[in-house]
Amino acid sequence: MVDRSDVEAIKARIDIVSLISRYLTLQKSGSRYKGHCPFHKDDTPSFYVDAEKGLWHCFGCGAGGDMFAFLMKIERISFPEALARLAAEAGVKLSSRKGEGERDKLYQINAQAAEYFAANLRHPRHGKRARDYLVSRGYDEAAWNRFGLGYALDTWDGLKARFAGRYGEAPLIELGLLVKGKGGRTYDRFRDRVIFPIFDLSGRPIAFGGRAFSGEPKYLNSPQTPLFDKGRQLYGLSWARDEIAAGRTAILVEGYTDVLSLHSAGVKNVVGSMGTALTRGQAELLARFAAEVVIAYDRDAAGQAASGRGMVILHNAGLDVRVASLPEGDDPDSFVRREGKEGVAEVVAGAVPFHRFFLQSLLDRYDLESFKGKEEALEEARGFYQGLASLPLRQEVARLLGEILDLPPDAVARELARGRTIRPEASEEAVEGTVWNEQDTIIGLLLRGEARWEEVSRLAGPEDFSGLHRDLAEAIAEVGDPIDTSAVISRVDEEAVRLASKLVIAPVVFSDVNKALNDALRRLVRLPVIEEKLRALRVEMRKTQDKERIDELQRAYRALVMEKIARRADAKERRASRR
Repeated sequence: MVDRSDVEAIKARIDIVSLISRYLTLQKSGSRYKGHCPFHKDDTPSFYVDAEKGLWHCFGCGAGGDMFAFLMKIERISFPEALARLAAEAGVKLSSRKGEGERDKLYQINAQAAEYFAANLRHPRHGKRARDYLVSRGYDEAAWNRFGLGYALDTWDGLKARFAGRYGEAPLIELGLLVKGKGGRTYDRFRDRVIFPIFDLSGRPIAFGGRAFSGEPKYLNSPQTPLFDKGRQLYGLSWARDEIAAGRTAILVEGYTDVLSLHSAGVKNVVGSMGTALTRGQAELLARFAAEVVIAYDRDAAGQAASGRGMVILHNAGLDVRVASLPEGDDPDSFVRREGKEGVAEVVAGAVPFHRFFLQSLLDRYDLESFKGKEEALEEARGFYQGLASLPLRQEVARLLGEILDLPPDAVARELARGRTIRPEASEEAVEGTVWNEQDTIIGLLLRGEARWEEVSRLAGPEDFSGLHRDLAEAIAEVGDPIDTSAVISRVDEEAVRLASKLVIAPVVFSDVNKALNDALRRLVRLPVIEEKLRALRVEMRKTQDKERIDELQRAYRALVMEKIARRADAKERRASRR
């Protein structure tokens, strides 16, 4: 964990304008600086820096953040590398929570745990079931050695008995190898599971994934630890990095066995997302080595939905994204074992741009001849469209979707943008193309120091916001008045920092700040949160087959609709009373 005071000390000693000026020419523009964005083709300057707030943002490609985010992106380095580099420049001695010696000890324990699991796999009696399973999946002893595979014994205290006496229980709990149960009793996290060690870029085991032979969960991963942040790791990258860097293309799959089978077949530019929920941290890690990524997820509904989110995240990280279509019922593991390296090459060569894959999936899943089917497709496409940072790509999606639905592209674009932004009211002055919704207005005014949290909190709490706005609202509530933007962004993830930089630097000026704030608070009235819940319920109702669950979801849906109607009526009444 990074000590927040170290980050603040570095920011206080390094001028963000001077730092960024090493990479591009900045010119004074009002109270800020502007230049041509180094992250995309930028004919007119759309890159802005706010020296006072310590933030930068590009209104062309959507990139933004603080000085650490800039250095990470421009140099393609990790956060710890950026932190170390800027700390050295600023003369700040990092006081990380863990001393280096203690951190080395955690690496040592994980390395010995990996050896312990590997030895279990080779035990003549205890490891037989796991060996039989691995051989049945095509992984021979050479593969066990190459990928460090192992086995967790079918006991509650096998690992505990081996290591607790030597290291104590505390570091084993901290690494997620032991779990503390009710009453304080500790026991092994991994039991009767095939073990897949997860390695960092230096080839050190930092975590483990365990596959059960039966029962749930099928896969169990280490929790977040001082060594392991799942959202910033890709399984197999230590094996694939050189091949990816050489060809600038990576193949992204979901699971451990997908990675192992492809590498075993000689496809070496493959990494796994360790699940379907790809994160921005993973996308930016991949972008350090690749210019293009080919997604090869399963074709089931979960895979398609997840790849939709993942596609947008990857594209917004600056990667060219294509999607490979595997035959129905196949995953990369089964496909490569049947078709071999050549079959994979053929599928990868036929991969299509991600936005066309997404639109094709709408055609496959909805009856687009019916009004209901068109409405459902538009509903699903809205989240995809609104997640795209690129304006030309959003226009292309609207054009293609208009062709598919036989609707005017302009009308489709307006429908897809609905709920994303609300045009500023008469009291607001905005530069063309910059529009804010009520959540943007409230959070933006707070971050700029033009509104106080004490004032906002009389009418709304963090729970009234949604998504990244809620993350920022929680951080603002924690920091309190006067709001220190630097302290706020040190409490949120990179995506929320990007939003914060946009809201701080955006050329939106309110002629009457109090009116803008009050109007936004009235519009908020929890409607964005309710709309989000309604969308989630509609998605779950479409997927659920269980009648009791459907009844339960419908009751929840009706209750939310009634609340939405009541709140809209309340807002309408308030507006009428002001006339």
